[in-house]
Order: sequence, then structure tokens, then C-alpha cells
Amino acid sequence: MQDNSKFSVVSTMLRNSKVFNTVLLILIACAQLSIFADTLSNVGNDFLSNRFTRTETLVAVKSPFTLDGYSKITENKILELWMNLENTSLRVVDKRTGYIWGDVIDDTEAYNEMNDTYKSIAKSVVMLEYFDERGISNVLGSADSQVRKSWKKTNNGIIYTFNFENLQIQFSVSISLINDRIIFSLPQNTIKESGKYTIASVIFSPFLGSTISDQTYGYAFVPDGPGALIRFSKPAHYLNWFEKRVYGKDYAIENLVSVNDLRANRPNDFLREEPTVLMPVFGIVHGVKQNALFGVITSGREYSAIISYPSGILSQYNWTSAKFIYRQKYLQPTTRSGAGIQVAQKNKNKFEAMLEITFLTGNNADYVGMAKYYREHFGQKLFSKRTETRTSNDIPLFINVLASDIEKMIIGHRVIPITHTNKMKEIVNILEESGVKNIVLLIEGWQKGGLNGNKISKFGLERKSGSLEEFVIYIKDLSAKSGKKISVYFVDNVTKVTEKQINLKTEVGTNLSQSIIFEERDNKELWLYRSFYTKIDLAAKYLSLRANGLFKQGIENVAFKEFASKLYGDLKRGSEIYRNDALKIVQNTLKDISTNAEGIILFEPNDYAWQYATTFGSIPMNSSQYLFETDTVPFLQIVLSGSIEYFTPYMNNGFFSKFDVLKSIEYGAYPSFVISGLDNSSLKDTRLWDYPSTMFDDWKDKIIEIYKVINSALRYVKGAKITDRVVLKPGLVKVSYNNGYSIVVNYTKSLETIGNITVQPESFRVVYSRNGADEK
Repeated sequence: MQDNSKFSVVSTMLRNSKVFNTVLLILIACAQLSIFADTLSNVGNDFLSNRFTRTETLVAVKSPFTLDGYSKITENKILELWMNLENTSLRVVDKRTGYIWGDVIDDTEAYNEMNDTYKSIAKSVVMLEYFDERGISNVLGSADSQVRKSWKKTNNGIIYTFNFENLQIQFSVSISLINDRIIFSLPQNTIKESGKYTIASVIFSPFLGSTISDQTYGYAFVPDGPGALIRFSKPAHYLNWFEKRVYGKDYAIENLVSVNDLRANRPNDFLREEPTVLMPVFGIVHGVKQNALFGVITSGREYSAIISYPSGILSQYNWTSAKFIYRQKYLQPTTRSGAGIQVAQKNKNKFEAMLEITFLTGNNADYVGMAKYYREHFGQKLFSKRTETRTSNDIPLFINVLASDIEKMIIGHRVIPITHTNKMKEIVNILEESGVKNIVLLIEGWQKGGLNGNKISKFGLERKSGSLEEFVIYIKDLSAKSGKKISVYFVDNVTKVTEKQINLKTEVGTNLSQSIIFEERDNKELWLYRSFYTKIDLAAKYLSLRANGLFKQGIENVAFKEFASKLYGDLKRGSEIYRNDALKIVQNTLKDISTNAEGIILFEPNDYAWQYATTFGSIPMNSSQYLFETDTVPFLQIVLSGSIEYFTPYMNNGFFSKFDVLKSIEYGAYPSFVISGLDNSSLKDTRLWDYPSTMFDDWKDKIIEIYKVINSALRYVKGAKITDRVVLKPGLVKVSYNNGYSIVVNYTKSLETIGNITVQPESFRVVYSRNGADEK
């Protein structure tokens, strides 16, 4: 089988070529279409790569900590909180198991090899990062002798006041126990800065749950894409650690260019960006199915990051936590060419920092238990109370149709129809006649001016692709007559746009250095290689305008790209909109639109937007695959299952091998495709040229084939929640649902037997469990 990475090499050659080579493009498309019938030779026989999940060994784990030198602060029926009041080191006793959670132990090789600063940080309940007047950062722990500490006990915990006298920085931290949780909070009104030093960030009890090298069997969980594990291992010389902003970068401050730091070893996934952190969570496991802690940032999430340091970076310790960011560095231009210096924010971000850490035991003490906990305890805020509107027992097939776009001319550009409504009718009829009973058609490029040429401040329908209103009526009539579920969604993106869509002087967002917010493709020879980010308040206004325009046309279903996944402020002096304000703007806009919409599809939305979505679009299926990440896990899919349906990235865009189809089944993700009425050589002068293959006539057989395979498995668990996931052996996974069904996926080339169930090579088996026994 052809390796997808080879396609990326050819694709890169095409992107860097001044003359578009149609023959090569056709060869790529033909080669891609042949992949599904091939074997999984590109994956190889090693199912221990970080694209998979490893099997677990139930190794008994004992806590290395004692309570000597610690005072009991408070307790409840589940937990006890102990502290060394002088150095602020912390211990938590789980009464259910007797397990003691702590930070570090003196006089170990790993502890003694750290410098004095990190020895102090390792025992601290607070790690402070600060800037000096030149913007140079440094760190200090609350355990340090130069930090003056005072405390007072409360009914369920303790409040510390820390005075970093040499820095002239002061603040208070509250630590309390509630049921099975320990809660850290830092009220912003307690922060005092009276000198030349300023707060950069704060981490609560950074080494809580830390382990030395591979001495403890377990792992850290980070919400990278669908989810990733970093298993505890011996020290390695990694070039970097895991650190990602919750909800992605704040483009009003951060540079949009990501330097390749060689942390990752993953194939080119074509047009997909590196996964971001969609949920403010992390976890640590000490002994699978024994002891775990699960952290959730409940306040200040928009100004936070998830961090994880594997053994070998800074020390032999593995440690994972959440960072609250009060200030960042940004580029302050010093020349007209854009050159400048890095300086720290003058004003700190204003928010209440709060982190809740829940202690899990037994069967809940792993990433599956963490996902179920997040789903069950935060679900009321995460998900709406919308009921399932689809009547078909079959899963939906998502088809994204490219209706129109702009084409570059010798002088200027023109709008070209890509898929006429007559072709859309033909597509729906072909799918329906082929036995697809649940079709969701997304139309992109419906706007007057085409996909990349429409003015985002205006509403209008592009007529070159036919009458879209008549097409919607046709679909409604067809759906009613056939008894099949056929829906139409109109896709919009007013957030990340081209220069043809926006006024560069008045509508583009402004960053802290007072420059417009934009990003560029590597190849500057591409047409419209630069994208611009709309002012967040204008994006909200325009999205509402256009959604209401659709509703007046009788179009009840809408889909939004970027708006729910890109969270950034607008920092034009005198009219600043900060990131926390932007979050509220996004939520209020989606809330208003949802009152009139029958359905809303949000593409890769952050969790604050989930409650307004009926469908999660283009769900991440792989982590970033950094070298220190050992496993990819479907944490996100477990959280969403049974509450929001979700579909894959476009499968004809590099996600359609037999392995990918099996992974879709395992993760419970419905199939999606992006299609057009034209062949891709006809799109060579549009911004859509780098889609490798979209012509429906080329893909129709594979679309139907892939859909029927996935539907034959997932139709049994449609609307059900994932309750468990077990890797039985490398390449063999069993996923269980709350309706009694389980799906066993066999990625290997061998016939596998589990009890009385046999699973063919590179295949799957749906089983029903009755009284704990699997039935065929």
C-alpha cells in the first residue's frame, strides 16, 4: 500500500511549482482511490506506535509517601488533606484505598540532582513565574525560604498568603476539600504587584502526582486532539515538553507561526492543522484501575495551558499540571519592516484562577474513567438538552458539497460554479438509491461571491450554482416522500477569511503590537496565501446577520467553521476586547442563533460551545504524536458519545485507508466527505486546488462502500454512550456501550478469538452482552 507521506511529498512539489501539473494531480487522485482495497502495510505490524493505544498491565502500585512532618488540615468521608505548613508541601490521603498522594521525597537521587530552585518548586503549593523589567522570566516556589508565608485554616481547608518579598509580589491561595476533590483557587483581588517584577504565570502544586522515571507504572493524560498518554519511562533527551494553551493560541498576543521543534514524528495529514486543546483537563494514573487524579480548570480556562514534563526534561521526574497565564511576551515592532523585540504584557490578564482535582479509584482510575467523570459531572454545562431529531436507525453520512468559489484570472477574478444544484440532486438520488437512508448535505460556497470571495459583512446567495432555496424545498419534499432522513446545512466561515472578503483597514482584528492578525501559508507563490482574522465582535455580528438571512429563506440548519474553535481577542488601543470577553461573545452569539436553528454543526469546537451544537464536525482522530506521547486515546469521543454526534475529517482527504475506516468504527465517528461536481484540474486556479481529489463521480462508489462498512457497525450503538474501552492485545480493541452492545476491532492481519467471538483480520465484530456474557 502507498504511504500517505509519499503523497505529501508530491503535494509539496505541486505547491511549490509555478506550473500546475494536471497529470500528477490525476495520478495522486487515482492512487488514493486504490488505497481502500489495499492492506494495512503502511501501518505495519507494530501496534505500539503512538497512533494506537497500548495494552495495560495491572501492576500493583504502592505509595512511596508517609505523613511524617505533615499536619492534618482537614478531612471528609473520602479524603484527608495534610500539609507541611513551613514549606507548603502537600499530601492527600484517599480513605477509600489508603493511597497517599504527594509531591517529592527528600534524599532520593532524583531529588538531589535538581538545583535548589527546583527542589523548592517540587515541594511548593504554588510555582510562580515572573518577569523582570527587561521581560526576562524566572521561577520561584512558595517553599523557598525568601517567601514569607502566613495561613489560616477554614472549615474545609486552608488559605495561604504568600509574600514574595524580594519581588514585591503578594497573593493568596485557597485550598479546600469537597467530597472527592481538592480545589485550588487564587482570587485576582488578592494579587499585589508593587515593584519592577510582574506575574507571568502560576501553577498550583506542580509536582502533585509526580513520579520518578519508570518507578511507578502509570501515565499522564493530556487532551491533545482526541487525547494522548505519556507513559512514565526512563529519562530521555527530548527537545521539548508538552505545553498547549487551552482553546488554542490567543492570536491577539501570540505569533501564528509555529516553529518545527522536532517534537513530533507523524505523517502529513494534508490540510489538517495540528490538534489543539479543546477541554481544560489533564490526568495522572498511578497503577491502572487503582489510583488516578483528574484535573479540571473550572475558572480562568481561557488563560490557561496544560503542561506535562516527561522524565529527562529538567529532572528525572514526570509531572503534569495546569498553568494559569497572567502575562505573555509579544513582539513589539521597532521597524516598519516588522522587526522587533520580545516584551512582556504591561497589564495582566484578569480572571479568577481555579483548579479542581478529583481523585479516582478502582475501575474509574484510568483515562476512560476520567472521560466518563467529565461527561457525567460537567455534562449539564457541556451539553444542551436537545433531543435526537433523526428518525433513521442508520448513522448519518456527511457530504460537504463545494458549490462555488472564485477563480484567478489574468486580471482580477471571477466566480465559478463548482457543483450546480442539479448535480446536488443527482448526488442525493444516487446515494438514496444505493441504500443510504440518512444523508446530511453540507453546502459550502453558497454565499454570493463564492466560498473565498463573498463579502462577510453581507448576506446573499450565489445564483451561478442554481437556486439553493428550491434545492432545499426539493430535499424536504424528497425526505418526506421517501421516508428517509435527508438534511441540508449551509456552512459559513466569517472568522478566517481572504483579502477578497474583508476590509483590511476596518474589519481585521488587531493584536497587542497593534498589527493586524493574519497567518500565511509557507508557499508565497500561492494565490491568496494569506488569511486574516476578523475582529471578534464583527465576526459575531456578521454570523448572526447571515444566519438570520438563511432562516428567512426557510433554511433551518447551519454549520460554522472556525468561530467556535478560534478564540482570540482584539486589542486595538482604546477599544480592547480581551480573550474572556471574546469567549462570552462567541457563547452569546451561538445561543441566539440556536434559538432559531433546527440544527447546528460546529467544526472542532472548544467545549464552551458544545451546548449549542447538535453535531461536532471534523473531530480529531489523532494526537499531535510528539515523540514523548506514547498512546493516542479517544478521550474526546468517550466524553461526546451519546450526547453529540460527531463525524470524521473528510475521508477523501487523507483519511480513507482500511485502517482509518476501522478507527472510525472504534472511535464511533461517522464518515464525512468533501465533494464537487468538477474534477480537481478545473480547480487549479482557485483556492481549493490543494484538495487532492473531490469529484463525486470519482468517489461515489468508495463513499457508498465506506459508509456501508461503518454503518454496519455503528448503527447498533447510535446514540449510546461509551462505557469502556479495553486494548485486549496490540491491535485488538473492544469498545463497550451502555445499550449492551460492544464492538471489537481487529487491526491485525491475524484471525482473533475472544471467548466464543471470532474476529476476522483487519475487520470488526459487533457483539451483544447479556448478563456479562458476549453473544454473537
